[in-house]
Amino acid sequence: MKKIEVLCWGMEHIANNHHFSASTESWNLDGEVCIFGGINVPTLSDVQMLCNDLKIPGEYIESSDFGIDVWIPEDWDYNGEYEPSGFEMWKRRDAVIGE
Repeated sequence: MKKIEVLCWGMEHIANNHHFSASTESWNLDGEVCIFGGINVPTLSDVQMLCNDLKIPGEYIESSDFGIDVWIPEDWDYNGEYEPSGFEMWKRRDAVIGE
């Protein structure tokens, strides 16, 4: 899968796991994907681990009372193939990326 596909799937997966909503459809227009409906430490931690796996620096993650935004770096290879750099601790163990 492409990195951008994993980012979008991951944000939706994390949002669902924490009972929030995600917005990922307009990433190419907005330059961001987000989880909205609130914020808590476990959700933010999962987003940080996802971004770490995708090599998106932490300064591209913003949180507020409304949710979490991940800004897509201009020089990020979003069409590159996803190769996990971590243990994918952000996803449920039984989840398969893309399904």
